[in-house]
Formats: sequence, structure tokens, C-alpha cells
Amino acid sequence: MNLANALERTAERRPHAVAVVYENAETTYAALRHQAVRASVSLTDLGVKAGDRVAIWMPNHPSFITALYGIWRIGAVAVPVHSGLTRPEAKHIFEDSGARVVFIGHDQLDAASSLLEELGMQALLTPRDAPKAVPPPDQNYPAPPLADVGDDLALIQYTAGTSGVPKGAMLTHANLRANLDQMRGVRIAVTENDTAVCILPLFHIFGLNVVLNLAIDVGAKVVLFERFDPKATLTAIRDQKVTVVAAAPPAYILWLGVEGASSEDLASVRAAVSGAAPLSKETLTAFRERFGVEIWEGYGLTETSPALTTTAVAGVAKPGSVGRPLPGVELRLVDEEGEEVDEGDPGEIIVRGPNVFSGYWNQPDASKVAFLDGWFKTGDVGVVDDDGDIFIVDRRRDMVIVSGFNVYPREIEDAIRLHPKVMDVAVVGEHDEQTGERVHAFVVGDVTEADVLSFASQRLAPYKLPRAVDVVASIPRNAAGKVLRRELRK
Repeated sequence: MNLANALERTAERRPHAVAVVYENAETTYAALRHQAVRASVSLTDLGVKAGDRVAIWMPNHPSFITALYGIWRIGAVAVPVHSGLTRPEAKHIFEDSGARVVFIGHDQLDAASSLLEELGMQALLTPRDAPKAVPPPDQNYPAPPLADVGDDLALIQYTAGTSGVPKGAMLTHANLRANLDQMRGVRIAVTENDTAVCILPLFHIFGLNVVLNLAIDVGAKVVLFERFDPKATLTAIRDQKVTVVAAAPPAYILWLGVEGASSEDLASVRAAVSGAAPLSKETLTAFRERFGVEIWEGYGLTETSPALTTTAVAGVAKPGSVGRPLPGVELRLVDEEGEEVDEGDPGEIIVRGPNVFSGYWNQPDASKVAFLDGWFKTGDVGVVDDDGDIFIVDRRRDMVIVSGFNVYPREIEDAIRLHPKVMDVAVVGEHDEQTGERVHAFVVGDVTEADVLSFASQRLAPYKLPRAVDVVASIPRNAAGKVLRRELRK
């Protein structure tokens, strides 16, 4: 089923219901559908056909939503791009995906500069300001029929890869649809009576499928923010009577830090969900005590559309646990040889289900390595307690997760190594109370921390930049020359 059909159904069933609130301007479902149709017509006029890739490079804005559903209406493939990427980073994604059209925000124009001309891409510029409240048009507004997509590709969602270069996870309409159905099978499932706040970026799979697509699927209201401001979002949650909150741990930590905030600010909230990075026991407990709201922690990956587990399955927000698998998700723990571990022992989490991706775009070798006899290897190490609840205890890979975004050390190292005075460099992740993890770089060379950060900022998005740089005499390596990251972490 074409995912764009969810907006069609909801707009037909609830045309006058508010779909999106952005900077206090309301857009109804009928108006949202009307704008998505206009986006699809614009793409068709540019010669975009089913299967073509179309990038979306902008921050949270209602135009992101209408671009996304406009792309899906005609059977094209959406390629969300982090709004903070630099020109070289965006260029890689454009070239790799083969996108020739991009919906672009005003703030991204500087980074794009001559890039779009160089790549022969066409741009559709989105509004800078909040849209005015749009009255519902005639719900019989003529529109081209939805493309019949079957199990076709819907999304290429880029995530960091083992080579240090972002890989495009291929997610089909069926993958995303399956995860929506799985999430609707838990006790805190979103309904049409809910109002969800969206502070998560829509270019990230968490915000895109868990918040946006799920809300549109059931006909809920979404209060959309371009940027996260702790005080402003708390005010909006109170004033808009938000009932569902989905956020990464840093947001919960920052809300706890808002002076004067109390349970009255979150009195309307019936469900709060955390994902994308580990939620500390201290944060979960403090949030419950201060605001009277339970946080249900979940676990997932870009490659799984993304949700795999949640504590809401068992109905117990157990500190430190990510809960149990969603309906339809199979999960096992295996050792280095792929054999199931003994009860109580840690093992790599492998999963399968209709929400699991088909592989990486244009990377058959990486796609093959990612699976074990049909099971996706997450690279995360977990353990199951006596109650059947899962705890993530480590990552087999060296990925660093900053506020829910994947950062691979190789990419950071390659960027810093370009500095003419840097002789060697290694990067590790370390714990951070606000972002879950932060990037720490160790550099050999005649440079200062300021030199490294200034140089790297021209080549890396802000969330990838090291938060600490140590200039050292040498990088510890084994006999084969591999960096001993465990020594650096010590």
C-alpha cells in the first residue's frame, strides 16, 4: 500500500481536523492533502517518475510533510537529508542516491550554492515563514491517482557505515507500514484523539515514522517545532494540551533543567516515549518524580523502520531496560559464531520482521554482511533478564550515537586528517549527560584544539564535531596497526 494513502484516507475521513500546528498556524488534513497534491504535480512537471529519487533538505516545517507525501503520491523515493550537513556531506548523499530534484529550505541555500548546478539538480524552494492557516479546500479537489507501489522503495534513509561514509538504508512502503501497525499494537498506541509534539527532526527515521507517519495514519494532531527550545516546548505542551511526547534523552534532561517547570506543564500528557539513545535510570526516575509522567523507553534502528522494542509492551517502565519486542518482531541474542547464547548471557541482538529493511542502496556487499541467515545483525549487545526484558549493554561496532544520530569515527578521522599539520588521529565516543554520547578526538601534530575544531567545522555537521580534542604524542595501535580504542576510552 502506498503510504500516501494514509493522508488520503484521513483527509477524507477528517477533512476539518487539525493536522499540523506550526508557529501557532493550523493546517487541516484537507489542506495538508491539497498541498501534498500540489507538490506531486510540481514533481511531475519536472519530469519525476515512479522510482526516481527526490531529496528533502530542510528543517522541520509543514513543507517537509507535503514534500514527503507528494513524493510518495507519484511513487518516487524520498531521500531525507540532515538540515545541518555541509556541502561535501550533502554532495555525497545526492550523488550516491542519484537524486536530481531537491525540496530545499532557505537555510540550506548557502551550503548548496553551486552544488546543485554542479550536479545538474533542480530545486523546489520551500517557504521561509510559517504558512497561514489554510481553510479546507473542496475535498473533491481533482488530483492525479496515487501510484500503485506494491512493495516498492519508499525511503532511502542515510546512516553512518563501517567505511565512514553514510549508507542509504532502503525502506519500502511495506517496511514502514509494518512498523506503524506494530506500534499501534501496544497499550500506549496513538489515536485520532491525541495531540503529539514533534521536536524530533523529520529527516530522522524516529521523527518521520514514529511521530509524523503514525499521527497521519490515525488522524492525530502534530505540534511541530523547527528547533528544540526546552521552555518554549513545555509551554506548547501545556497550551496545546499535548497528550503524546516522543523525544531522545537529551530533551528529557533539558526539560528537567527548566526553572519553575512543574507537573502542571505536562498534566495533559498520557504517554512519553524515549528512543534513539540510552535513557539513564536517573533521568527516568527524576522525570517521574518531578512531572508525574512515566517515560516508556524503546529501541530501534534506521534499518528497522525504526522501532523494535518498548517497555510499553509489558507495561512496566523498568529503569535501564528497552522492554520487549513489538508484535511481529522476532529477536535473538547470538555469540560471535551466530549461535544463541545461554540464558542470562550477553549476545549480539539480531532481528527479523516485516519492518526490517532490504539492504543498503548500491552496496550489495554491505547488505550481505548485515544479515545472518535472514536475520539483521544490529551490532548492539544485549542481555535479557528473568522477566524477559532486554537491556542494551554495549555496541559491537564503534559507532557513536550523539542525540540519536549515528556518527562513525572513521568519517571524523578522515576529515581531521586532511589538516596539513595533523599526523595521526583517532576518535572515540564517551558518555555525555545531555546527548547520550559525545565525540572525543585524539590528535598527533603541531596543532591546538581550536585549530582542529575550526578546520573540522568546515567539513562536518555540528553534531559530528568533537566536543573534546586531546593533542597527544602517539595513538595506541596493535601489531596490525588497528587503533586500540579501548585504551583511548580509558
